[in-house]
Amino acid sequence: MKFREITRLPRQFLWAIAMEGVGTTRMIHVYARHVTRNLNLRSPQQNPSSEELQVAGEQLKDIPRSLLFLVVFLIPVPGFVGGYTLAAISMEKWSGYKIKLIPSRFRKLLIQEKKS
Repeated sequence: MKFREITRLPRQFLWAIAMEGVGTTRMIHVYARHVTRNLNLRSPQQNPSSEELQVAGEQLKDIPRSLLFLVVFLIPVPGFVGGYTLAAISMEKWSGYKIKLIPSRFRKLLIQEKKS
């Protein structure tokens, strides 16, 4: 087994954490442009599109999931991380993915959703 293969999952988790931060920053910028548009502080060309607002809304929903997920990973209790992750994955599968407890970027690493 190569070193690169051993370190792949931790590197992907660090990348997912970084991308959650990037997504949150973009969300803040979109909402800031939206608010300043409503206050007539910007020109109409700088207004966020409905697609940008939709993506920002999805990222806003991801913030509580990300915070909970990262807090669980930062708690130094042996077995708690694996137990939480297993319980979260099980609940999502059991609900048919209607309940989402894992942030979207981590979901891609942990869950193979069935595409219908």
